Amino acid sequence: MSQGPNPPDHAVASVFWPPPVPTIGQIVLYRLDAADVRAICRRRLGVPTREPAVRAGDLLPAIIVRVNGDDADASCNLHVFLDGYVTHWARDVHRGDEDGTWAWPVRAGG
Repeated sequence: MSQGPNPPDHAVASVFWPPPVPTIGQIVLYRLDAADVRAICRRRLGVPTREPAVRAGDLLPAIIVRVNGDDADASCNLHVFLDGYVTHWARDVHRGDEDGTWAWPVRAGG
């Protein structure tokens, strides 16, 4: 489900005003960074798999499992959904547009 290193501009909503406050259970889009890729590849070692390769910059769906604050800029812990059996947890992640951050998805028709 990875969209590759250059997802279409309409896939991510980086600017809402006022920005919504993240809450547990919300789906967001997480952009992998190089450390995420290394961790995912380590978990896949020794596991027979045909899972697609991951790269820094890949945009993947994630669910918020913890919010570390009570405002729109609070960092979050995320369960990132990969295409396959291996799971990835991203901790203390902030909202943004760079690798290693999350963003709100654009809703269909919006």
